[in-house]
Amino acid sequence: MSTLVCRRSFVGCPAPLAAEVVELSRCFPGLGLAVVRPSSRAFSSWVCVCSFASEAAAVRFAAVAAGRFFGAGSFCVVRFTGRRWRVSVPCLSPAVVVRVWLGRRRLARGGRLVLAG
Repeated sequence: MSTLVCRRSFVGCPAPLAAEVVELSRCFPGLGLAVVRPSSRAFSSWVCVCSFASEAAAVRFAAVAAGRFFGAGSFCVVRFTGRRWRVSVPCLSPAVVVRVWLGRRRLARGGRLVLAG
């Protein structure tokens, strides 16, 4: 069983809006995709993940984004996944409806996904 809940960043969170991150990322060559997703590691609970074709473009974007949005000495995570370089930038997200599982998920016989009470 699952339920839908509304998740949002906390009030006063010192992070840019996702739209600001996407706008900045468009200034860098090789941008492929920019998506917003929940993150348990980001202080804002959300990250905007920007995908780049080259490591150089990803590293430059990470440095500029960290400096512009969070100040000197800050950094954004850069990682290689498959054929693309991805940069995760903590961001604010407006209210987003997400599915939350009630109970603990586990596999039953036959590989079906069921919930433990």
